Amino acid sequence: MKRNVFFLPALLVVGFTLVSVIAPSAALGAGRDHRDGPRIGLVLSGGGARGAAHIGVLKVLEELRIPIDVVVGTSMGSLVGGGYAAGLTPEELDRRVTEVNWDVLFNDDPPRKDWPARRKEASANPTWNFSLGVRDGQVRLPKGAISGQQVQLFFNDLVKGVETVQRFDEMPIPFRAVATDLEDGQMKVFDQGPLPVAMRASMSVPGLFAPMEWDDHIYVDGGLVRNLPIDVARGMGVDVIIAVNLGSGYLPREQLGTILGVTGQMIAILTEQNVQRSLKEIRPGRDVLIVPDLGDITSGDFKRAAEAIATGETAARKAAPQLARFSLSEDAYARWKHRRFGPGDPVREVGEVRVAGLKRVNPQVFDGLVADQAERPLDRERLVDDIEGLYGRGDFERISYRFEPQRDGKDLLIVDAIEKAWGPGYLGFGLGLSTDNHGDSRFGLRATYNQTWINSLGAEWTSMLTLGNAPLLYSELFQPLDLDRAFFVAPYLDLSLSPDSVFLEDQRVARYDVTRLRVGMDVGTTLKDVEVRAGAYYGHTEVDLDTGSPELNEGGRPDSGLRGRLLYDTLDSVGAPRAGMRLSLETMSPLSAMGSDDDYTRAELNATAAHSFGPHTIAGNIKGGTSFGAEMPYYDQFPLGGFLKLSGYANEQFRGNDMAFASLAYYRQIASLPPPIGRGLYLGASLEAGWLSDGIVTNPRDGKDTILSPEETRYGGSLFFGSDTWIGPAYLGVGLSGTGDSAIYVLIGTP
Repeated sequence: MKRNVFFLPALLVVGFTLVSVIAPSAALGAGRDHRDGPRIGLVLSGGGARGAAHIGVLKVLEELRIPIDVVVGTSMGSLVGGGYAAGLTPEELDRRVTEVNWDVLFNDDPPRKDWPARRKEASANPTWNFSLGVRDGQVRLPKGAISGQQVQLFFNDLVKGVETVQRFDEMPIPFRAVATDLEDGQMKVFDQGPLPVAMRASMSVPGLFAPMEWDDHIYVDGGLVRNLPIDVARGMGVDVIIAVNLGSGYLPREQLGTILGVTGQMIAILTEQNVQRSLKEIRPGRDVLIVPDLGDITSGDFKRAAEAIATGETAARKAAPQLARFSLSEDAYARWKHRRFGPGDPVREVGEVRVAGLKRVNPQVFDGLVADQAERPLDRERLVDDIEGLYGRGDFERISYRFEPQRDGKDLLIVDAIEKAWGPGYLGFGLGLSTDNHGDSRFGLRATYNQTWINSLGAEWTSMLTLGNAPLLYSELFQPLDLDRAFFVAPYLDLSLSPDSVFLEDQRVARYDVTRLRVGMDVGTTLKDVEVRAGAYYGHTEVDLDTGSPELNEGGRPDSGLRGRLLYDTLDSVGAPRAGMRLSLETMSPLSAMGSDDDYTRAELNATAAHSFGPHTIAGNIKGGTSFGAEMPYYDQFPLGGFLKLSGYANEQFRGNDMAFASLAYYRQIASLPPPIGRGLYLGASLEAGWLSDGIVTNPRDGKDTILSPEETRYGGSLFFGSDTWIGPAYLGVGLSGTGDSAIYVLIGTP
């Protein structure tokens, strides 16, 4: 009997043991309930564009019905992981990542057509797209090549379903983003705060993206300290790790000859070292490591996102035998998925609007944005448009938005307006070059300085200095009379020297140095894409013979008078526009009543329009000028000749008191350039026609009029290669005139 007393409990123990062993095995076929299985942590590494492979892994995890309890990501892994944890399905992530225009996303500026009129005007003389700041008497550098403005707005829209969630444990799937504290090199694990801020901080690649300043700390890419944060996921209480390691993506030897290549390789080396330490934390037989074979896809190949996603799918399917033990039944997975994926709870009603971070910029600049959103349903599209318009002013490093819930059921909208830390003074540099094989060459090194927010109305002092054989000094104080710049006054100083040639038919017979001085003040108004200004000026022109026979009167003459200008501009680029229109009407009237030696009115109309279909662009240009029957000095007559201005002839070979010109150009984009390097490379051709009245000068030796070029309609055309880059537009062209003359042009700057 005593044997039976001990036999029954022993039998029960053995029975329960067998059940605990057999039941999980049986579940592989029938599917288990998530509540009975292990807690699974998904760890997604950084890797730039290679990180799109994570989406492929997520697709396979969904096919295998594997639930994820925790997601931890670094850099691009935080983008994919944050989106997944916020409730986006793998299919939606695939669509968003492959359809987004990464060139636009990595270009901080909104399209040029959305810039304020004054900034468009300044871009007509392009400088290198790299500015130095001047603050407190010190020259400062920007924090990175890309501020991340468009990236931040993309993140806001991507995870809008959880935009009011403050603690990441309350997201559909608990989430962590890993960044590096730039001040002490310590790992920062974001477990709360605005999710877009955490994602942006995690992927702030040093040198490329500007660091993310948040909560009195400066953060950069988490890959520097923990590119595969297995320990972070383990610390969240998971039982099993599924880790996706994208590898280092070392640069080949031929790419290590530049400072950018060396910097990138240093970051890759640091990243790989901490990855190797993390890989030792993988428990064979229990955890699963997935390593996509990304081949030659680099961290910058964002346009190959679809390929990267496919490699992730392939790698995850190879790991399917290891992953299968975590599979749920169809019903259990459907219940798990239903609770975690969907539109979420985006903000619908805004209460108060608060603008944070302003130091120099007048807060009233944001009044329009506040009025559009406060105490009304959220208009997200209008909010983004307002933010991009404000960012286009050029005062800010970043403008983003976030929400905090309020007790009344509405949400507090906080706009973080981070001013450029390297402002408010900005130095820019440029290069101008124009040469042909007819003996005309102009070159100059250009520097600009722009001091912003001199007072609360946003006054600006802009100066430009060009050194070369066509030197220039221009300085203007732009003083708005109200914040929206509806009215302004602008006193200015304009001093220039131009080497003007005199042609007799096809022969260059003289070259003169024409020095002009203008001191004046304009009053005007700005209405979005239109600027109108007019004013009086004191002028003096000095004409000195440089080489050749004396065809013009030398010496100085006063030419004070009035001037005016109307400018309308929606072009997307000044170098190789692919869309938009630019219209300018300029008049100048020297008046004897103001001390001028001459009385005449010079009026010029210039219109350019561009339209594109795919990589192809058609651009048209029309010019017209008249002196209304008056005889103007030679240097004020309308010139034609040169690249895209009667190609095939010498630069400014013909002049007249009246002018009409039209051209039609076709160019095809043959390559795109990643921001901030540029926009693209182009091949093109043009057809041009121009008419000028007689080019007449009074010979100083005998006082007789000489016709330098008779009234005639002339024709030209060109073939050219063009580039629109961070140093400005550049062209190499061959021109052919209607009379068979030819010319080769090299140009850096606008034609």
